[in-house]
Amino acid sequence: MSMEIFAFDKSLQERLVEYSEILTAGAKVIPASQIHSEWSCYVELVIEPVGWRALWKIPRLTCQDFEIHYPTIVVVEVENVHFQELSALVKIVAVQDEIQLPEKYDVPLNELYPTQHQENTVLDMIGTANCIDQLRFFFNYLWMPWDTDDDDDTDWVSLHLEPRIRLFFDMKRGVVNKETCDVIRSLTREGRDIQAKITRLEEDISDEEEDQDQVLDDGKACQLMKLHFRLQQIKTEMEVLENPVMREVLTRNKGSNMTDKEVKNRESRGTRSEGYFVWLGGSVQDMISSLSNVQTVIGPDMFLKTSNCLQEALDASEAGDIVVLGEGEHQIRGVGGLEEGGKFKGFGRLGDTVICGRETECGPSLMDFSGGEVYLEGISIQLGDLQMGLLARKGKVQLIGCRIFVTNKSVIKLGTVVLPGAKLIAQNTTFEGLGTAIVIHSGGSVTLDGCYFNECVEGIQMHDNSSLAVNNCSLSNFKEHSIRMETQKYVTGPEGKIGSSELLQNVSEINIKDCQFENNGKGDILFQAKPSAAFFAKQESNTNMVF
Repeated sequence: MSMEIFAFDKSLQERLVEYSEILTAGAKVIPASQIHSEWSCYVELVIEPVGWRALWKIPRLTCQDFEIHYPTIVVVEVENVHFQELSALVKIVAVQDEIQLPEKYDVPLNELYPTQHQENTVLDMIGTANCIDQLRFFFNYLWMPWDTDDDDDTDWVSLHLEPRIRLFFDMKRGVVNKETCDVIRSLTREGRDIQAKITRLEEDISDEEEDQDQVLDDGKACQLMKLHFRLQQIKTEMEVLENPVMREVLTRNKGSNMTDKEVKNRESRGTRSEGYFVWLGGSVQDMISSLSNVQTVIGPDMFLKTSNCLQEALDASEAGDIVVLGEGEHQIRGVGGLEEGGKFKGFGRLGDTVICGRETECGPSLMDFSGGEVYLEGISIQLGDLQMGLLARKGKVQLIGCRIFVTNKSVIKLGTVVLPGAKLIAQNTTFEGLGTAIVIHSGGSVTLDGCYFNECVEGIQMHDNSSLAVNNCSLSNFKEHSIRMETQKYVTGPEGKIGSSELLQNVSEINIKDCQFENNGKGDILFQAKPSAAFFAKQESNTNMVF
């Protein structure tokens, strides 16, 4: 049965007209507190209430709860739509892998993608799919977590609708520069995280107030106050960014985080690469010894600056610069000027030179590289609560003697993700505690030499027309598979193939040499039918827009 889904590609004007009609009730003011009920009424008029099939793309945190890989897509049948909650009770009718899921589950409507083929041909599936697309776009890109705090006499539609739709399309078309886009996404993610924490804290405090024998926790009350204060700060910053005039000012002054004096000083030194030494402190003798080690890395003549903050060094750096790290835990929110290429070098004990993320300030990945050549050596990368460690969008990323790990193990944690056109080379590098150590998208390339995998659910996930070369690695002791390939070339129909490394003999994408395959929980190699191509084509078109 065909699992093709409906796809909608709408213009700015089409979106604006649609939402104006849905959310404008005559001349009546629609405050933020009434937006949800307006959507409930509209959905009840348009969506088929029962009996249609859809693909459910299970969200990341739900995958974590179910202990299954993200993304996972299953086929469901809608048994009842809950209009007030904007959700549906669904029955799971088909899964791709041998995974355990409840037979029925309440799913938000915006996680469902109705399929074109339906057993009941009298259903209005175009109208249903279009309504869900409208709902999903609205709550993904136009509704912000701080909107619920707006006054009831404020008209949400006239205040926010058009500016936010224009912001989305300006970002999609590249009108807004990348730095500003990154700020917008970061603020929105942080706002949503904070709103979730506020909800949990308010529930805890409410429970404590109902329990007369329990004293109200002052610490929770103080934390709640700080979260509300930070949310208001984010709201103020985003109101500036929603204004196209202010965005234009930011675009013209996207000058970096360096002052005018620093920029002039750098220009006066010429265009050569420079070095930064990040030192968290120690005795004078330790400092002298460390600088001697730095000199062996960058040479005696390179211009060098010191800092006690890695993020400050990255913000001041430019493509091609070298950042040398002393021992300690270094928190970052992004890779700054080295996004387009450069070098990270740690010295000292590998386990004591750690890069990790600042809570809520990072994107989904800790280190995001989009061009040039990036070289990392002697560094431990700790994912923490982030989804992935490294994201290679373009160019080449090389790891030597590094460690990518998590302490809060989860099946949804990804070590390194390699996108089309990017290349990863890893030597003597350890991947530890991850859900999937390496993900290679079609058109991506990965070379591994002497690498280790410890306590990972699976080793490498790849796709047709990607490239994998593995030499002298132990591809053993995975909870599931050492290599999982989503393919339309090597399987026919929905059934996959599981077997030993002999399955790889005629696979042009994979070259294995001097590797061991032992004690893998579900088999060494899995060839798996790729889910709906139309679904992933639609997802890829919005990949860079997700707030």
